[in-house]
Amino acid sequence: MTQGRTAPYGSWKSPVGAEVVAAQSFAAGVEDIFLDPVTSKVYFAQKRPEEDGRSAIVDASDRKDVFGREWDARTKVHEYGGAAATVFGDIVYFSHFPDDRVYKTTKGSTPVPVTPFDPVQRFADFTVHPDHPNLIVATVEDHTDSHPARVATYLAFIDANTSTVTKLLTDADFYVCARFSPDGKFLSWQQWNFPDLPWQSSEIFVAPVSVTESGSRLEIGAAVHVAGKHEQIVAQDPSWTGNNSLHLICDISGYLNPWKFTFDPSDLASTGKAAPITAEPIEEEFGFPQWWLSRHGSGALSNHKIAFLSFKNALSKLYIADLNDGTLTEVPTPYAHIQYMHGDGKGHVVALGSPAGALEELMELTLDPSGKPLIKSLSPPAQEHPRLPSSHISLPQYYALKLAPDNRVCHVTYYGPKNPDYDGGLPGEKPPIVVLIHGGPFYMEPAALDWTKQFWTSRGWAHIDVNYGGSSGFGRAYSESLHGQWGVLDINDAHQSVIELDKLGLVDKNRAVIHGGSAGGYAVLQIATSLPTAFAAGSPQYGISDMKKLDEILHKFEYYLCDRLMGGTYEEIPEIWKERSPIYHVHKIKMPMLFLQGKADTIIPAPQMIEIVDTIQTRGQTTELVLFDGEGHGWRQASTVQTVLAKELKACWLAFREIVRR
Repeated sequence: MTQGRTAPYGSWKSPVGAEVVAAQSFAAGVEDIFLDPVTSKVYFAQKRPEEDGRSAIVDASDRKDVFGREWDARTKVHEYGGAAATVFGDIVYFSHFPDDRVYKTTKGSTPVPVTPFDPVQRFADFTVHPDHPNLIVATVEDHTDSHPARVATYLAFIDANTSTVTKLLTDADFYVCARFSPDGKFLSWQQWNFPDLPWQSSEIFVAPVSVTESGSRLEIGAAVHVAGKHEQIVAQDPSWTGNNSLHLICDISGYLNPWKFTFDPSDLASTGKAAPITAEPIEEEFGFPQWWLSRHGSGALSNHKIAFLSFKNALSKLYIADLNDGTLTEVPTPYAHIQYMHGDGKGHVVALGSPAGALEELMELTLDPSGKPLIKSLSPPAQEHPRLPSSHISLPQYYALKLAPDNRVCHVTYYGPKNPDYDGGLPGEKPPIVVLIHGGPFYMEPAALDWTKQFWTSRGWAHIDVNYGGSSGFGRAYSESLHGQWGVLDINDAHQSVIELDKLGLVDKNRAVIHGGSAGGYAVLQIATSLPTAFAAGSPQYGISDMKKLDEILHKFEYYLCDRLMGGTYEEIPEIWKERSPIYHVHKIKMPMLFLQGKADTIIPAPQMIEIVDTIQTRGQTTELVLFDGEGHGWRQASTVQTVLAKELKACWLAFREIVRR
């Protein structure tokens, strides 16, 4: 290592190149985990950027694919997808992305369809009957009427022997998380209705189940409301244990105790009982916003023990709750972020663990004979990539910043410049900063290792994740603070966070650039039009430019999203909608802009981005638009990530050169 070497921040030479980062970013690419309840074997879905972004199913025991590269285990339910497969007795059922049919296969055999071809039906979130494995209950999204408000979502059962689909429940606007009890005599599920999103108000129901003597038909009896809306509980992801009891770990009204919610199906007159697990409040948030159907945050470990996740300071925490005596045990882990949790109720819970300074890995939670929790990795030992050395990894630092004008708290994660070949920048120099404002907007940017961030920090940049007001993981009040304030609170948090970090000497506020995707892309555009001199450059990725047009094409899951976040409907407050639509304020843009957009995006269609770019270019502003073939709402191809990094780095240097000229 060169001793005493200094060079301007942002100009450092780094082995962390765009092409290597792009490949390594998808090196594991785990998108979901499946735990076979019969064999306790683990499988996982893996993104394959080198194979047109398809998703493969992999046997974790030998890392071999279940099927060939012509198959793609993805779903378009809720547009965001997730939970596209399940495994039962080594039989894999999965939704095939090109035709939306459900297929059945075992490792090495050719998948065969178990649903008829129907171009308007989409399937996800499967559960297999334990005694009649030909019967699979699934969430079905039916687009016979394509208007978002009239797209039908219901629970149905699939008979894999006859390839038929039969409706079970249709009254609610949304159904997910259907789960059979271990004896197959009961079915639980989560449901909610417009205008809510599932983490705002949802309910859990249970109903008795019967199967015809021939095993070809499944029927359910009268449903019993177990938990949810009426108790102000946002309930999700129910876990059945081996003693045939249904348990939930719930978060009631934000920062409160985790609550255990138990339901004994032998007494269908019961509506369940909720009780706090601990006597002292825990200032953490429990449960994931269900943007993806695969985001499970709990799993049954035994008949009376449930593992579950919480969030604090943008980090995941793991707990085991003993539902008999109410004790709560925190399990230390090396992971900054944990997701895709599943339990078999027989001593195994699996999940994806992502450390702050190493690659993600499959993790398993078990108990030793004395009951002590054990964590072990199910992934092969990681081999350090010679061009992505651990010596260049900048570790996250959490800050709760108090921001102007009202002294409110904003949660940010800071990554400082780090490269062992350099001791720092020029004397008195503060590093330039890349600001990431996440999508969602009800989401949280975790503090797990992300090589795209290390691409910047290893070149002498600071990088921050702004978990602005509206983000999940910091309590319900924080998440709901964005209601009526979208396009105002989020951009103020991003701007003021840079100012506060500048005061701390950590960044140079005059050399700040900002990027983000989806709602983050919208924030970049809002900053460009509302705070035109706050940043040196901006890169919106698949961002929103016109709120009214977004509202007209939003899919069913998000159909009422804009109304709540704008503070009313377009008809009620058209002036607010226009004020917060960047397309009407293009004349205010001063900073250079790099627009990045997938041509196949169905959530933010490319014409929205193209329209605003055309308007900017007619005014002679510095801007560039890059459209990516085969990409939708987010990047799935390594070549796209490589192009994005290279384009953004070049755009930043051009912007800084312009600052020097001025």
